[in-house]
Amino acid sequence: MKIARHFAALLLSLPLAGLAEAQDALRGQALAERWCANCHVVSRTATTGRSDGLPTFPALAARKDVTAATLKGAMTATHSRMPDFQLGARDQEDLVAYIFSLRTQ
Repeated sequence: MKIARHFAALLLSLPLAGLAEAQDALRGQALAERWCANCHVVSRTATTGRSDGLPTFPALAARKDVTAATLKGAMTATHSRMPDFQLGARDQEDLVAYIFSLRTQ
């Protein structure tokens, strides 16, 4: 009986985990639209980027060599072209979740 309760609890938690990931991506999208869209194309439907050569979020998502670590590194590094937004860990995680949500399956 104890095993059945644990199994039921696990099954109930699975949809919530997916919902949490979706909420993180939605929050990441809102952050991207607020802070990143000034310089990057952040929308899912972007087919071309800006003329200044900055990568679009869909282009970043399509690159197989882009990982959560490389994205976070770019968010924390002081680039001459990127402002220091001093993003917290949650903001970085949510932006990464949004960028990865742009990957085609």
